[in-house]
Amino acid sequence: MSSGIVGLLILLLCIVLFITEWLPSVVTGALGCLLMVLFHVCELSNAFSGFASSIIYLLFGAMIVGNAMFETGAAALIGRQVIRLSRDNERLFLFISGLTAGCLSMFLANTATIAAFLPIVESVCSNSSNMKRKNLTMNIAICAMIGGSSTLIGCTPQLTANALLEQTTGLHMSMFTMFGPGFCMLLLYLAGTQLFGYNLGKKIWSDRPEEAMELENTNRKIISGDGNTDHKKITIMFVILGLMILFYVTEWLSTAMTAMCAAMLCILTGCTNTKSIRKNMDWDTILFLAFCLGLADALNTGGSGKILADVASSFLGSCTSPMIVYGILCFLTLILSNFITNSTAILIVLPIGFSIGTAMGLNPMTVCLGIYFAASLACSTPLAAAQISMTLVAGYKFSDYLKYTLPHALIQFLCIWFLIPLFFPLV
Repeated sequence: MSSGIVGLLILLLCIVLFITEWLPSVVTGALGCLLMVLFHVCELSNAFSGFASSIIYLLFGAMIVGNAMFETGAAALIGRQVIRLSRDNERLFLFISGLTAGCLSMFLANTATIAAFLPIVESVCSNSSNMKRKNLTMNIAICAMIGGSSTLIGCTPQLTANALLEQTTGLHMSMFTMFGPGFCMLLLYLAGTQLFGYNLGKKIWSDRPEEAMELENTNRKIISGDGNTDHKKITIMFVILGLMILFYVTEWLSTAMTAMCAAMLCILTGCTNTKSIRKNMDWDTILFLAFCLGLADALNTGGSGKILADVASSFLGSCTSPMIVYGILCFLTLILSNFITNSTAILIVLPIGFSIGTAMGLNPMTVCLGIYFAASLACSTPLAAAQISMTLVAGYKFSDYLKYTLPHALIQFLCIWFLIPLFFPLV
C-alpha cells in the first residue's frame, strides 16, 4: 500500500475521532502525527514540523498580549468607556460594544476579547433595568468572531488555513489580507442587528427570567471600578498595543516577531508574568494547531495531496462552474463547522478545495479565504467554536442559536460566496 493511501487512512481515523470526540482533540492530533511516522508516511521532522512554524509563535505572542490587556485592567477601562457612551440605551450599547469587540479582536485573540466583555455585560445588566444579558451576550461574541477573522492573529482558523496555503501553494496571507471582506461583514452584521436582529432576539427569549452569569467576583469588581487600578500599567499596555499594531501595519518586523516582541515587553514591564501565562494560556489551542500543521505537512510529503486531487477531479465530472464549486465548498465548511471545531473543518475541506481548485484553475487564495471565513463564522450551534460556547453562561438554549443566527448565517454565506471574489478574483 502506498504512503499516500496510508496517510489518507490515518487522516480518516483522525476525522472520526475529531467528530466523535472519543479522545480530546489535542490527543487526536498527536496520535495522527505519531501514526504518520510509525507507518512511514513521513519523517519525524515532517510530522512535528508545526512546532517550528512561525505561526505558533505568532499565536503564542498574541495570546500573552491579550492576557496582559485583561490583567492590567486595560480591557476593563475600554469596557467602562463603552458603558459611558451607551447612556443606558440597550440598542446603542449593542452597537458600540459590538463594534469595539470586533475591532479589539482584530489584534487580540477573540476568545480573550469575549472573556473581557462577559463581566462588562454582567456589570451593566446588574446595574440597569434597561439592559438584558441575552440581548447582548451572543451579539458581542459574534462581533468578536467576525472581527477576529479580519486579521491574521484574531483567532486560530486563519493560522491553520495560512499554513495549509503556504505548504500547498507557496502563497501566504499577510496580516491584513482578509481585512477588506472581514470588515465589510462586521459592518453588515452590525447593521443587521439594528435592523432586525435586536427585535428577533427579544422575541425568542424575552419571556424568560434574567439570571446572573456565573463569573469571578474579581472580574466584576474590575469592571465596576471597585478594584485597585494601576494607571501606569494601563498606560504601558496601551503603548505596547499601539506599537504592536503599528508594526503589523508597517511590516517593519514579521508578524510572528512583532507578536513575540510585544509579549516580551508585557513581561518586562510587569503587565503580566510567567506564572499568569502558565495558568491562563490556552495551551490546548496552541498544541492542536501545531499538530494540525504537522498532519498537513505529512499528507503533502506522503503524496496524499495528489490522490485527493485525482479523486476530486473525478468527482466533479462535468461541473465546470467555478462559482458553484466554490459555493459548495464554502457551504460544506459552514455546515461542518457548526458541529466540529473550525480548525478541524478547515483541515478536512481545504486540502480538497486546493485539489479541486488546481484542476479547475481557481485562485488558491480565494478558495482559501472562502473556506476559512465559512469555518470562522459558524455560530448556529453552541458546538461551533469555543467563542460561541462561552456565551452559554447567559442562559441560552441550544435552539436559540439556530433561531437567532439563521438569517445572519445566510447573509454571511452570501457575502462569502459573492463578496470575497470581488476582492480576490476566483479564476
